[in-house]
Amino acid sequence: MRGLGSTRGGVTGALALCLCATACTDAPRIVDGTLNPSGVFQSGVAAAPVAAARTDVLLRYRRFHQVVERALATGDASQIPDVATGAEAARLRDEIAADQRAGIVRRGHAVPHPHLASVRPDEAQIVDCLVAAGPFTFRRDTGSRVGGESAPRRSLLYATLSHAGGSWKVTALATPKDSRC
Repeated sequence: MRGLGSTRGGVTGALALCLCATACTDAPRIVDGTLNPSGVFQSGVAAAPVAAARTDVLLRYRRFHQVVERALATGDASQIPDVATGAEAARLRDEIAADQRAGIVRRGHAVPHPHLASVRPDEAQIVDCLVAAGPFTFRRDTGSRVGGESAPRRSLLYATLSHAGGSWKVTALATPKDSRC
């Protein structure tokens, strides 16, 4: 019996030594959950581009809100193509043109609190709890306020951004039926 116990101890000791030796080496590892399709782990290669893409997506999403806020307040939609594309850009341009025809501008301030849900090389998904004061509507010719007061509100938004033309642009915004967040 004693021989069996010492063998078991020897195996356990060898296993511990092996695990310790591999933990201390500079072995390749998975970085940010990525695996090269060839099956080879890449050490440190994927972390920088993924982190940079995440930062860039969130910055561009915040820039989108700044541009929309300015466009609604001034009636100038010229910067919309810099931050939005496709149906979302068309919807914003149409909305600003309708405000111009009605002789109004809308002013307010929105504070995004975006969280990146997913990012791929060509598309990103954001979930945002946007806090907004306004928009307050004003007559363009007199500057007088149109409509009543509105309290700041929180709205849940889902945004899709695509990577086109060298930068991230909003392609779709959606608000669920229950938009509380």
